[in-house]
Formats: sequence, structure tokens, C-alpha cells
Amino acid sequence: MYNFNFNKLFNELFRMDDPFFNLENFDKKTYKSEDGSIVFTYITNKRSETNGDNELSGLKYKLELAIESQNFEEAVELRDRINNLEKNKEKISELKKELNSCIKTQDFEKAIELRDKINSLK
Repeated sequence: MYNFNFNKLFNELFRMDDPFFNLENFDKKTYKSEDGSIVFTYITNKRSETNGDNELSGLKYKLELAIESQNFEEAVELRDRINNLEKNKEKISELKKELNSCIKTQDFEKAIELRDKINSLK
């Protein structure tokens, strides 16, 4: 039986001086079977969530990477997306609340309209 200590690996990764490996960006959960014979840990990246702050921080991180790799065309596009998100943050938040309400009431035609408005503001 092969036994590898992933916790040790993850701890090493999170000590790296890289914003991607900031523990605040991840959720870590460990599950054990009742008899303890099976243990697994999984880590998910919070940046994949769709809330505005995570989206904004994800774009800022991508911008840093684009600048470091001197991909200035992508950096310009990311900068503009970041500016749009920051400028329209409140309006997007209001539209998302309205969108969630439409989904709960199953008004999908209105939900489509709101989704498209939100995407146009990003």
C-alpha cells in the first residue's frame, strides 16, 4: 500500500511566497471513513466562486501574471475588465440580488435579461 502525505505537500506549497498559494484563497476539508481506513483531503480554490470580490481578486492576480510574463495585450484587457468591475460593483450587486429573486420565482426570461445586463457591466 502506498501512503503519501499530501498534507505535508500542501503545507510546503502554502509557505511559498506566491499570492496564489495564500491560504485565504482556499477551502480545505478532510473526510475520514467511520473505521478510519480511508482518509482524504481536498482543497478548493475560492477564486472560482462567482461573487464580485473573488472575481476581482482573480482578475488582479491574472493581471500580475500577465505583467510578469510581459503579455501586455492581455494586461490591457484585464486592466479594463478590472476597471469596469470596480466602477460597476454596486450596480452589479443590485442586479445579482434581483437575478437571485427571479431564479427563486422561476422567472427565467427576466433572469436571462438580468444575466446579460450583468455581463455587459463586467
